[in-house]
Amino acid sequence: MNILFLKDLLPTARAGDVKSVKPGFARNYLIPNGLAVLATEETLKRATKLRGEAEIRRSEETKDWKEIAEILQQSSIKIEVRTGPTGRLYGSITPSIISDHVETIISKPMNKRYFNIQEPIRTIGIYKIKVKFNEEVEFDLVIDVIPDEESKMLIEEHTIEQEKLKKIEEKENINKDNSIKEKKDDKTTSELHENEDNSIKEKKDDKTTSELHENEDNKSDTQ
Repeated sequence: MNILFLKDLLPTARAGDVKSVKPGFARNYLIPNGLAVLATEETLKRATKLRGEAEIRRSEETKDWKEIAEILQQSSIKIEVRTGPTGRLYGSITPSIISDHVETIISKPMNKRYFNIQEPIRTIGIYKIKVKFNEEVEFDLVIDVIPDEESKMLIEEHTIEQEKLKKIEEKENINKDNSIKEKKDDKTTSELHENEDNSIKEKKDDKTTSELHENEDNKSDTQ
């Protein structure tokens, strides 16, 4: 079924476009909502005028969107959430949540489809979100996901506990290193004593051997 679009329906079509669509889509959605009409000889005469009007309207909308984008880029968008002790969210940040927060700043209805979250946001922190209002207005929106008051207390308690555990672990590692060093020192001392004993023994053996040789020589002289 060929229809004439009366309004922009991106990315499907722009106002003034004539396109073939499924009959059900046209009859149940496009025509009842005033987005399109059947493409007849009579309605097609309006196409050029519709395209001109749409261009003017898009230009005005783009100007408005650019102003909104500038406001948002200069704004501090903080989203307060409930988290666990490690700062992990119970759930994730969704485009709907972001659009709701943006609405409070600009006092204008926002479509969640404008906001593209490329990777799930499940922990507190600062993130960049891709925003696309139309073909000409795209930008990065910075949001700061922060814990609510109750979550802050949990995170602080967890941080303190982790620091205590870290100190205990560091102390244990120091004691372990000292123990290893002491064992090495004991081994070195033992080896030194053993070497000394061996040296003394060797000297005694040399002396004994020398005395034996001397006695043998004396016996020979006597004979």
